[in-house]
Amino acid sequence: MGLFSKKFCDVCGNKIGLLGNRKLEDGNLCKDCAKKLSPWFSERRHSTLNEIKAQLNYRENNKEKVAAFHASKTLGSRTKLMIDNEKRQFMVAKTSNLTQENPDVLDFTQARGCELIIDESRDEIERQTEDGSTVSYDPPRYEYAYTMSVKIFVDHPYFDEMEFEISDGYINTGEVRMGGADTNWTVNRVSSSFLSDREVQKYHDTVALGSEIKAEIDRMQGKPVSMSHEEQIAKANDRGDQPSMGGYAQQGYPQNTAVSTSWVCPFCDTTNHGNFCEGCGAKRPS
Repeated sequence: MGLFSKKFCDVCGNKIGLLGNRKLEDGNLCKDCAKKLSPWFSERRHSTLNEIKAQLNYRENNKEKVAAFHASKTLGSRTKLMIDNEKRQFMVAKTSNLTQENPDVLDFTQARGCELIIDESRDEIERQTEDGSTVSYDPPRYEYAYTMSVKIFVDHPYFDEMEFEISDGYINTGEVRMGGADTNWTVNRVSSSFLSDREVQKYHDTVALGSEIKAEIDRMQGKPVSMSHEEQIAKANDRGDQPSMGGYAQQGYPQNTAVSTSWVCPFCDTTNHGNFCEGCGAKRPS
């Protein structure tokens, strides 16, 4: 059989055009049938024809669940976590046309956890010398930008996680470092004299959104819902405790006092090594 011989979809039987073949372990799939698979599914090349047919049958039945879904709560702007509390179901939708998108509908019992992710990037600011060249400041200066995403872990036959961005692109915070992967999902309050009010508000609004999504997933699992960061700080202030400063440390603010053993925060599940939680500011339990 020649290299460019005609191929036909083993599901629908239609002819597969040039560059339109989606290889399976034991067959061929056209791009139109491939689009009907779950958007969270990533094992197509290692799937058999029978496995793909079974998933397409599941996806067809899923349309009825989407039609019967009535969102009692929606979180997010573009990609959204939608919750039907009456049916105890949830789904993550990327568009407003749910009929066409056919987002996977899951039961609360399929939720297995939620991870909040902050990706930090930085660009060095350089100064221009008299001869026209550029050199670093001493000490170096940087501008920071962030994207934030949510990863929901699930028990599902065709995928085990659903990851999506909630920051709608980069949040540029100027020269003030707000957080990042090494400070977990930390909320750092920074004076608006350093940053534009719009970017500061967007950063904190996105952190609040991520925290609310995690709280909903925790609630589906029957876990106690963590207090918000602002509630943690208020409680710490009432007790006279010192909350975690996260990214403030580089500006000369005091950091947590080190202790010999790590501990897991009972409110937000962050692993810590100091006397105060790096994720929410709660004091280490005695």
